[in-house]
Amino acid sequence: MFNLAVLVLAISIVGCGSNQVTVEIRGGDGQLVRLDANDVEYKFNRLVKAGTFTFPQPESKIDLGSGSYVVNVSAGDYLETKVLELEAPPISGVGEYKVVFDVPAGSNAGFKRTGTILYASTKKNVRNWDLFTIKADGSDPQQLTDTRDLEQHPAWSADGKKIIFTRGDVMTNIDIYTMDADGSNVARLTEHPERDQRGAFSPDGQTVAFVSQRDGDVAIWLIDIDGADPRKLVKGREPTFSPDGRRIAFTSSAFHDNDEIYLIDLDGSNMVRLTDNRRKFDWFASWSPKGDRLAYNSEAYGGQELMIMLANGEAKTRISIAEKTYEQETVWSPDGKGLAYAGKMGDDDYDIYVVGTHGFDLDELDTPRSPPTNLTDNNDRDDMSPSWRSF
Repeated sequence: MFNLAVLVLAISIVGCGSNQVTVEIRGGDGQLVRLDANDVEYKFNRLVKAGTFTFPQPESKIDLGSGSYVVNVSAGDYLETKVLELEAPPISGVGEYKVVFDVPAGSNAGFKRTGTILYASTKKNVRNWDLFTIKADGSDPQQLTDTRDLEQHPAWSADGKKIIFTRGDVMTNIDIYTMDADGSNVARLTEHPERDQRGAFSPDGQTVAFVSQRDGDVAIWLIDIDGADPRKLVKGREPTFSPDGRRIAFTSSAFHDNDEIYLIDLDGSNMVRLTDNRRKFDWFASWSPKGDRLAYNSEAYGGQELMIMLANGEAKTRISIAEKTYEQETVWSPDGKGLAYAGKMGDDDYDIYVVGTHGFDLDELDTPRSPPTNLTDNNDRDDMSPSWRSF
């Protein structure tokens, strides 16, 4: 009887008090911002206006609400994460915790749909990939290649004057080529019996990273722009150079039996794993123009979602709340406030979409918030692999 009384008393005492978290967002230029407070309240990842948001009962962790709670805010070229350390709720009353995000003026003024987006496209009934460009505002579509070979996975050079791409036939071989921005002066960079794919220019244009199985591994290789000195860097795929040219972000399943995002120096040292989603894939990392953030695609939430994070792997934020859509191959707008990606809405074809870095909300809403813009909107084609230059 004594033990039962103590137990009842303990439960009564624990249940009297509670914790409360308040998140204040200041600034935002009057535009929507992404508030990811899912760690505090399940499924609270929403587009909101700046203001104050109160969470009266944080999701239970250890000790009935104590522990670390992460909150992220994304807006334009701003991304910040804050961690609240909550103690156990008081015996009575409310334990109050507050975190403030100050979004700098001008950082969320809206991304500019300027410049040119390069992409690969094919008819659905006759698979023959060619390369196209379109202005970021949807005007002036141009076809750059028209051959019987497959041209895929294009990317601009840093100065926007050159294009790197793959060309070949799935029944024979695929190699890396370069050409001028208008489709002229096509030059073959690699020639190997194994396929070479997904080339990427270094910022200075002197080195190319690409994916090959030429020694048996699916691996990232580096080669000089004149085709000299091919060298293996690391097992992985989808390489992309940091804006300072010192590191490469890539996807690999070679180290933890799952597709994850990594960073590595050009000499093969200092490999760092940024994502850790067992049995959930993360792919297609892309550097922001300043090198402070990475965009990528993830299955972490059940769909194929757009994600952004800081370049050190912190502040992982889901920005497409839409489990029945598909988003992949994300790239940044030149001003770092927007993204282009290859997307599929329901049963539609893949098209090239653009959206701000706050993303969009479709699930559990009668009216979508900040829906992406379909740039190509081709009913009988698949459009993939966008790359965005500033002019």
